[in-house]
Amino acid sequence: MTSRTPTTGSLGALPVGQGEDQQSSRGDGMRRLSRGSWIIAGLVLLLLLSAAGRYGFHRDELYFIEGGHHLSWAQPDNPITVPLVAAAWHSLVGGQLALFRIIPAVLAAACVLIAATTARLVGGSALHQTVTAGLMASTSILLATGHLFSTTTFDLVLTSTVIMLLIRAVQEPAELRRWVAVGLVAGLALEIKILPAMILVSCLAGIVTMGPRHVLRRNGPWLAMLIAAVIAAPNLIWQTVHAWPMLEVAGNIAAGGSTSSSERYLVLPMHLLMAGPAAAIVIIIGLIASFRSPALRPYRWVPVAYLVMLALVVATGAKPYYLAGFFVAVLALGVGPLITYLGRQRRRWVVAATVAVVLVVPTVIFALPIAPVGSPVFQVAVSVNPDQAETVGWDQWVRAVQRAAVGTDTAATVVITRNYGEAGALSRERRLNPQSGVPPVYSGHNAYAAWGPPPEAASSAIVAGRFSDDELADWFAQCALVERFASPPGVDNEENGAPIRVCHDRQRSWSEIWLQIARIG
Repeated sequence: MTSRTPTTGSLGALPVGQGEDQQSSRGDGMRRLSRGSWIIAGLVLLLLLSAAGRYGFHRDELYFIEGGHHLSWAQPDNPITVPLVAAAWHSLVGGQLALFRIIPAVLAAACVLIAATTARLVGGSALHQTVTAGLMASTSILLATGHLFSTTTFDLVLTSTVIMLLIRAVQEPAELRRWVAVGLVAGLALEIKILPAMILVSCLAGIVTMGPRHVLRRNGPWLAMLIAAVIAAPNLIWQTVHAWPMLEVAGNIAAGGSTSSSERYLVLPMHLLMAGPAAAIVIIIGLIASFRSPALRPYRWVPVAYLVMLALVVATGAKPYYLAGFFVAVLALGVGPLITYLGRQRRRWVVAATVAVVLVVPTVIFALPIAPVGSPVFQVAVSVNPDQAETVGWDQWVRAVQRAAVGTDTAATVVITRNYGEAGALSRERRLNPQSGVPPVYSGHNAYAAWGPPPEAASSAIVAGRFSDDELADWFAQCALVERFASPPGVDNEENGAPIRVCHDRQRSWSEIWLQIARIG
C-alpha cells in the first residue's frame, strides 16, 4: 500500500504516515507497539488493581470458585475452563479478593494492547495505536469486566485477539501459521463461552459479503475451523449429551432473567453505552470509515460482520455486551479518520481531549466500585452497572446463615439456597474455614443441581432464599422463619429481604425434592 497525504478534515483518509506503517507491519512482522499504548495499558492495570479489593466477590465469581472443585468436561451454563482457573487461583492466593482479581486486571491491560496491535495491522501510526489503546481503555465494558473474574473478562480479550489475528490472516492468506493461530485462540475462546461462535459466523458473513472471498478458497480458514472445533469439542460434546442446557440459559437471558439482559429494542443504545460515550463516537466512525476510504477497503468485512452480529444479538434476545469483541477492530478503523480530521490544529486536539476527559471520568466512576456503598453515586452506578450490587453483602449473608445454624444438629442438617450466588458464598466460607459452623451447602441452580442432592440422612435444612411457602410445606412438616436478610443500606439486590428458615421433619426423599428444586437459568 502506498502512502498518501490526507486532506485535512476528510473522514475517509488515513493519517499521515499510516500507509507506510501498514507496509512496514506486513513486511517486518510483529513490530514494537507505541510507547503510549504500553503506558495506557499500565495505567489500566494500576487502576484496576487499586479497585480490586473494594466491595466484595461477585455472585458469579463465587459460583466459579466452587465450580472448579467439581471436575467435569463442562457445566450447564458455561465451559469448565474459567471455573478451573478461578478455583486454582483462589486457592493459590489464599482467598484474598484483591489478589484474586489480579488476573482480570492483567487481561484487561492485555486487551488494551490488542487494540493497539489491531490499529497497527490496519496501517496505524504510533499515534493511531496510542489513541486506539486509550479509547479501548475508556470503555465501560473493559473496566467493568477487568474488575471481575468472569467468563466475560476472558472472552473479551480472547475474542478481540481472534479478530485481530483474523485481520492478519486475511492480509496474508497464504501464511498457514496465521490461520493456525486463529484456530488455536478461537478454540480457547470457545472453551470460555459459546459466544465466539456467533462472532466467527458474523466474520465469515462479512468476508463472504464484502471480500476478500478468495481467502476462503485456501486451506487456512478451514484448518482454523478444524483446530477450533477440536479444542472446543469437550464442551460441545458435553452439551450435546446433556441436551444442550445452555440453550435453556440463553432462553432465560432472552426473557430478561439476567441482571445484564435488555429488551431487544435497547440492544443498540445499550451496547454503545457499554462502549462509553467517547468510544461510541469512534465506533460509529469506524463502521462508516472503510466505505469512505479506499485505503481501508480491505477491511470492509469488519463493519459488516459487526452489523451481522448486532442483528444476531437483537434477533436472539442476547446481551448487548456480546458485541464487545468487535470494539478493538472497529475502533482501530475509526481512529485513523478521527486523527486526520484533527490534523495538526492544536485547538481541535485540546477540545477533543477535554471532551474525552469529561466523557471518560463518569465511565470510570460508574464502571468501578469507587463510590461508598449506598451513596447517591452508588445508586446511579448500580442503575448503569447492576453487577456492582451483586458484589455487596455476601459476608453478612454468611453470618446470617451461621446464626441460623446455631443450635441445629449439624450432623443431620444441610443448607439449601435458591441461587448459586447464595450457595457460592457459603461454599467458599466452608472451604476457607471448615470450623465456620456452616452446614454442607446445596442448591438446585445450574451446575449446583448436579452436585446434589443432599444425603438422605439429612432430615433438617436451613432454607435460605426465596422459596415459596407451598414448596416448603410439601417438603417439610415444619419450618420456622429465623430472619429476613437485610442487604447493606442502599443496596437492593436479589438477597435483600430473602427469608432464612430452619425446616425439620422432611416428608419427601431428597431425590424427589431435587426434581422440583433443580433449575437452569
